[in-house]
Amino acid sequence: MKNKVPKDILVLCEYIARGYERRKKDYENRRTDIIYHSSAGYFADRVGGGGGSKCGNVSDPSARKAELLEKLENSLEARFMKAVERALAEVGGDVTRDSREKLRKAIMLNCESGRDYPYEVLNIDEFSRRDFYRRRRRFIVGIGEALELIQQSDF
Repeated sequence: MKNKVPKDILVLCEYIARGYERRKKDYENRRTDIIYHSSAGYFADRVGGGGGSKCGNVSDPSARKAELLEKLENSLEARFMKAVERALAEVGGDVTRDSREKLRKAIMLNCESGRDYPYEVLNIDEFSRRDFYRRRRRFIVGIGEALELIQQSDF
């Protein structure tokens, strides 16, 4: 018998999808700041660093930048962003490229605001209403799997 995915997990994953664009922009800005700024120490507080360096040599800017990039890559926000990207990559593997892109955009818009972008407004005639919401749910579950909140056998 299949277990149902808990509603709170599904809601959490939907909210993670909602913040994707903000997270992606913030991640790219932070990464650019770390790479191109002359003093990597300036960004320690923004990435969650501070204090001493693991490498033991605080005066080595390259090592400090590498450490800050590693912290950024392992941050919770980056994990959320990557989970959404992984789930998006799995959406629409069985349809043409154009339909897949339309479906991905429609799912993200619907996750951002289901009231403003219900199925009827999204103009994706290639998919039935039922099929669209089934694929949307699968996307949400994919986020949970990527974050290890849901085991593959849970649904």
